[in-house]
Amino acid sequence: MAEIYHGRGAVIGFAEESTWGTAIAAGSINNYRPLVSSNLLRTIEKVPRPHLQVGTAGAIRRSHYIQNDNAGGTFVVEASYSSIGMLLKHLMGSVATTGTGPYTHTFTLADDVPTGLTMANIRGTGTCETFEGCRITQGTFNVAAGGVMTAEFEVIAETSSARASYGGTVAISATDAPILHSHAGQLSFNGTNYDLVDLTLTVNNALSVRQHLGSAATKKPLRSDFGSVELALTLEVSDTAYAAFTADSVGDAEITFTSGADAFQIALHNAYMSEASDPVSDANVIQQSITLVGQSDGTDHGVRITTLNGNSSSTAN
Repeated sequence: MAEIYHGRGAVIGFAEESTWGTAIAAGSINNYRPLVSSNLLRTIEKVPRPHLQVGTAGAIRRSHYIQNDNAGGTFVVEASYSSIGMLLKHLMGSVATTGTGPYTHTFTLADDVPTGLTMANIRGTGTCETFEGCRITQGTFNVAAGGVMTAEFEVIAETSSARASYGGTVAISATDAPILHSHAGQLSFNGTNYDLVDLTLTVNNALSVRQHLGSAATKKPLRSDFGSVELALTLEVSDTAYAAFTADSVGDAEITFTSGADAFQIALHNAYMSEASDPVSDANVIQQSITLVGQSDGTDHGVRITTLNGNSSSTAN
């Protein structure tokens, strides 16, 4: 009988590696998040050999070889106030913790992201595929009016293990609170506060695979280009925002989400508007699409994400 699996109960587990590509045992993985979706997989590129030989009849090639054996992909979780610290660290690169409860965890960009993660992609009622040597090349945070903030992470991994039953113990906080649209404050930029309809923050580390002779898998992924950070916004049309666009105004942009004593803040440094469009297509309220781009000034490096919660550790939550 064919195996039938369901996506319900799907979870992502992750733990820091001390040596890139050396997997952490399932029993030592202690960070877990319920999945919204996952597209982590092996992508094995198989191509025909270059010779011209065919069979005794017809014109079909006789053999192939494995050109690349890549691993990784994307996964999506709910953004929360106290359970994505490890993922934020491996997206941003650096974190500092202050306070005595609640604690302030400040995530900033570094020259490189941390060594790597082992990720257990636990496929609902099915089996688990464990990926080693995972480095986060991009993170995207999205929330719209009426919704829950989600966080999508794009990962480049070294390889993955064969799918099998998961040998660890999945433990997920029962009290962790998601970041809701109703928790948002106003966005401040260039001396003006704006009410938003939606926002999308994209932090791109520009990592890429590194193939060498001797293996079809990648070596440790490194930056291949400049990193970037963008904050895409929708708001009801504002002539003030359009004036800031045409004047090429530059300044910090901040928005904070708050739930009780917990907070999640996004701050773009030295931001400018690369786009401000407000087309008219119907009789409804005109909306404006704006893209803010963060820049480094040598001290602040384009973006900062700050969480305020009751966890003394920035990552063990």
